[in-house]
Amino acid sequence: MGENLGGEQEMSCDRADLRASDWSRKRRRLPQLLLLFPVLGLLAACMMKPASVPPPMMAMIEPPPQQGPASIVLPVLQPTPGLAARERFQLAINQLQQGDSAHAAVELRAYLAEIPNSVPAKTLLSQIETPIDMLYPADNFTIQLGRDETLSSLAGLYLGDVLGFYGLARYNMIDNPSRLVIGQSIRIPRTPQTLAAQAMRGTLQQASATPPLAGATANAPPRATILRDPWPTIRQAVAQGRFDDAIKEAETRKVRPDTAQAAVLAAAYAGNARALRMANAPQAGTQALRAGQLYLENANRPEDALEPLRLAIAINPADARAQMLLTTAKTKAADIHYRAGVAAFQKQDLDGAIAAWDKTLAIDPDHKNAQLNRAQAVELKQNLQKLR
Repeated sequence: MGENLGGEQEMSCDRADLRASDWSRKRRRLPQLLLLFPVLGLLAACMMKPASVPPPMMAMIEPPPQQGPASIVLPVLQPTPGLAARERFQLAINQLQQGDSAHAAVELRAYLAEIPNSVPAKTLLSQIETPIDMLYPADNFTIQLGRDETLSSLAGLYLGDVLGFYGLARYNMIDNPSRLVIGQSIRIPRTPQTLAAQAMRGTLQQASATPPLAGATANAPPRATILRDPWPTIRQAVAQGRFDDAIKEAETRKVRPDTAQAAVLAAAYAGNARALRMANAPQAGTQALRAGQLYLENANRPEDALEPLRLAIAINPADARAQMLLTTAKTKAADIHYRAGVAAFQKQDLDGAIAAWDKTLAIDPDHKNAQLNRAQAVELKQNLQKLR
C-alpha cells in the first residue's frame, strides 16, 4: 500500500510537469498568434466584399391592363306601385309638365300594358322617344307667350292636341314646361295647320286689343277673346287633391272632355264624393254618379266606374240610374277580363287565363262561361303537373 501511494504521487508530479511545459510553450506562441490577427481581419474583410455577379435575368412580366373608369350603373326606373290606370296616366302628365320625361316614360309604358289601345298615352310616349327632327319640321315661326297661355293651350291651338305640350317643349328646348313667363318666345313648327292657327290667333288678338268705336252702342257684340285652355288647371287641381276646384273649373268653363280628359274629370268627381260622403251625403251621391257616368260612357273605363257607382247606390239605394249604370259597368268590365282570359288560354298561358277569369268572377260571380273555362284550365294545369 505504501508502494501505491508513492507511485500515485510520482504520477501526479509528472502531470504537473507536463502542464507547466504546455503553458510555457503557449506563452512562447502567443506573440505569434497576436501578429496573425490583423492578417485574418484583412482576409475576412475581403471575403465579406460582395462578388461582382451579373444581375439575374428579369422575367418579362406584362403590366396589368389599364382599366378605364368604373362603369356607372344607373338605377333601373320602376313604375309607381299601387296606382290605378287613371292615376298612373295623370302622374305621367304631371311628370312631363315638370320635365321629368324618364319617369313619365316608365309610367306610360306601365299604363299601356294595362290599356294597350290608349291613343293619348301612345302620343305622349312618342313625344318623348321620337327624334325631334322627325316629330316636327325644322321650319318654324315665333310667337310670344300671352297672358294665361301655356304650352298645352298653344299645342291645342296650333297642333290640335293639348297633350302635344311636351313635344312643343322639346322643340323649344324647354326643360320644364310648367315654368314659362309672359312674353317668352315660342317657336311653332311651320305647317299649313299652324299657319292657319296663327292667322286666327292674330285676328283674335287684334280684335281683343281694338278699342270700341266712338258712338258704339251698349248692345254691340263683345270682342273676341282668346280662350284659355282649362285642362292644365283641372289636371293640376286633381293631382294636388283639390277636387272641388277642378270640378268648379270644369263646370264654369262647360268643358266637353275627350277620352283622356273624361278620366281626369271623373277622378275629380269620385275624389270629391268620397270627401263629402259624411258631410253632405246627397251631393256626394250626385258626384259619385257623375264620376261613374264619365268613366263608363266617356272614358271607356267600366272597371273604374264600379267604385263610384257602388258609392252612389250606398248613399241612395233607390237611385235607378246608378243601378242601371252599375249593371252595365259590371257586364263590360267582366267581359274585358273574360276575353283576356280566352286570349291567354289560346296562347297556352294557363296561369294568365286563370288570373283573368278570377277577375271576371270577382266582378260577376255568376259569369257561367268564366266558371266553366276556369275549371277546365285548372284541371288541365293539374294534369300537366302530374305528367312532369
